[in-house]
Amino acid sequence: MKDKRLLRINFFILAITVALSLTALLLDIEQIGFAGVAIGGLLAFFYFLTLSILISKAFGGTGDEGIDPKVAGRLGLKLLLLTFGLAILTILVILTRLCQPFGFLIGFSALFGGIAFETMAYLAFSKPKNDETPSDS
Repeated sequence: MKDKRLLRINFFILAITVALSLTALLLDIEQIGFAGVAIGGLLAFFYFLTLSILISKAFGGTGDEGIDPKVAGRLGLKLLLLTFGLAILTILVILTRLCQPFGFLIGFSALFGGIAFETMAYLAFSKPKNDETPSDS
């Protein structure tokens, strides 16, 4: 994975997961729980990391012609299996009462927080591009 933005999003997801987990540990609310927040955040991290690697590999060597239809089919199947795997894992974690559902949702929200932080950092610190060409007036 060569895209630094995707790596930063993964870092932000882990940082937010740690912060949320420590907050849940300090607050010690039974309906949330440390385990739920940690499991939700780690699951979000692994999901986004796997998704980033799949997409980077699929579109890394493509040019103007796009990707081969056979490769696109395999990529679609992998993404489908990844999504179903995440859904099944989430259902198993909740049904086995390994963690509280609210805690899991709070931990999984680290995915959206990581994307939001990277977006804000990109908008705040990226250099503006001048698309205007100088005119001869």
